[in-house]
Amino acid sequence: MKNLLTKYYSWLSHCLVYLIFFATLQSNQTLAQDVIKQTEFLQSDRPEAWAMSYVTSITLFSGLSVPHSRVPGSVEGGIELGWVPQLNSEQRQIGFNGTKEEDLNKAPIFGRPRVTIGLPWKFALTLSYVPPITIFGIKPNLFAFALERPLLERDFWTVGVRMYGQIGNVEGAFTCPSDVAKFPPGSSENLYGCEQKSADKSSQRFAGLEFSGAYRIEQLRGLTPYIAVSGNFLDTEVQVNAQTFGIRDQTRLVAETWTFAASAGFAFPLTDKLKFSVGVFYSPLWVTRPPATSSQNDGLFNVRSLLTYQFN
Repeated sequence: MKNLLTKYYSWLSHCLVYLIFFATLQSNQTLAQDVIKQTEFLQSDRPEAWAMSYVTSITLFSGLSVPHSRVPGSVEGGIELGWVPQLNSEQRQIGFNGTKEEDLNKAPIFGRPRVTIGLPWKFALTLSYVPPITIFGIKPNLFAFALERPLLERDFWTVGVRMYGQIGNVEGAFTCPSDVAKFPPGSSENLYGCEQKSADKSSQRFAGLEFSGAYRIEQLRGLTPYIAVSGNFLDTEVQVNAQTFGIRDQTRLVAETWTFAASAGFAFPLTDKLKFSVGVFYSPLWVTRPPATSSQNDGLFNVRSLLTYQFN
């Protein structure tokens, strides 16, 4: 019996030694993998910063109408849809200061729900949330909010102010899409060595202030043209997460910028409770694309629409 116990403990000790050896070997192999983990603060006209401002401006929480007096406690629900312009090959030359093409042509449209609640003293609060559901190859997680109030309501004229903001991010394979990673690293179709689809994250944070004015035309069944201007502070960031040439790239790109935007359109009451709004939106955005040494305007122009229903 003593010999059996001695052999058993000897066998067990050998097993433990082998387990420790293989665990240490695996750990060393993991640690041996090169990881690029750095933070770059970009000038606002760098191609990467321009791209971050461009995609964030698509989600700017513009009013698509003019603030008006509401009954405190009233609730209005709505669905917003916006056209997302597709970027050409030159505009997609973004990475590494404009030398690498990135995959930003994901979604052709952007949509989100809205809920507006009437508050005392003519204020109204609008909330919106886009849940993390993957569609068009991207997974958004965006929460937007706005506080608005009419400044002037006289006869058919209305002037209002709106403060808004957003926090959240969008995940997707922007740096190494699957249709590039399927080719051998270093080949002409995969020059930057993508070994698998990346899992990048784009943070889209902003705060803005919008002034708007409108004139209601009773002869056209209440058609109300409007114009609006806004100033915005964009706090953007991209967390790269890509495997290239055996190296894990986890570079963090950060950029901040101020932008101006203008919009115009009309709101039209379909029924007593249902209203449709549509408008064009433009925001000039500046970028310096090598080999150019001076910046040029490559702004965002898109069309947005909003359908709302007044519940009470």
